[in-house]
Parts: sequence; structure tokens; C-alpha cells
Amino acid sequence: MSKFLIILMIIFVIFSFKSSREEFPKNMPKFETEDIDGKKVTEKIFYGKTTAIIIWTTKSEPCIKILKNLDMNLPPNCQVIGLIGEKNFDAAHIQKFSSMPQLKVNDDFAPLLTKIKIVPTAFFIDRHGILIEPPQFVPNAKFIHEELIRLSEKNSTKVRALNFLHSKFL
Repeated sequence: MSKFLIILMIIFVIFSFKSSREEFPKNMPKFETEDIDGKKVTEKIFYGKTTAIIIWTTKSEPCIKILKNLDMNLPPNCQVIGLIGEKNFDAAHIQKFSSMPQLKVNDDFAPLLTKIKIVPTAFFIDRHGILIEPPQFVPNAKFIHEELIRLSEKNSTKVRALNFLHSKFL
């Protein structure tokens, strides 16, 4: 009887983990949007670099504080991109305190944004457009910089494994 319960518990744990992972897409969805300067941008902006996407709003003081304090001195294989989580904003005001690319939100981002409950939130994406980790609340600017560097390291086991899987199966 105890073996049966153990097997049942293992199956339950596996399916619980699987269903929670399926809530978020594995890949960044295909999209076409504009940056705040009006230039067309697609998901190809992520290819070749490890990227942190920060979802934020102009009405959130913690978001603005993080963007103002973000260290943009990154290795060439890393980038940080903002995704403004609202449709109406003052682009000139944003450009005064943030030098990173800022993308305008649209319905193409719905698979990701419908799961977000709090801002600022960050997604980390590998050089193939695959989500490395589920979205995370951003506690401070230092967190983004350190996590992006850690995830982009070529010797990172997780990044190498994802790159291997991508080359073999996707």
C-alpha cells in the first residue's frame, strides 16, 4: 500500500510542476511593435544576446527608481529592454531618465502580460528567444544587472543546456 501512495504522490508532483510551468510560454511570442521613437521592432531584437525585459509603468515610483538606477554597463552579449505596460505615456519624459530601448506594449505580448500581477517584473531571454526563467518581480536595479550577467555566462550550465536543446530539437 505504501508503494502505491509513493507512486501516486510522485505522479501528483510531476503533474503539478508541469501545469505550473505551462502557465508561461517557453518562447518569447512573435511580435511587431514600435519603440518610443516610432521605429518598428520585432522579436528578432533578442537574437544573439541574453536579454532582460523589464515590464514597467510610468505611474509606478518603484519602476522609475529602478530604471534610473539601472547599470547599463553590460557585456556585449547582454541587453536590457523596457516594455512599457500602458498605452498612453510621455516619451520625452521617459527619455530623460532611461537610455535603454523602450518598446510599446500591444496585444502580441498578451501571452506574457496576462500573467503579470505586479511591476516591475523582468523576463530573462536567451539569444534564441527562449525564456530562461519565469517572470520575476524586480526588487532593485542591481538584481537585473547581476542576474543578466549570471545567465549570459558562456560557462553557465543552464544556458549551455538550453542552447544544446535548442540546436538539437527546435
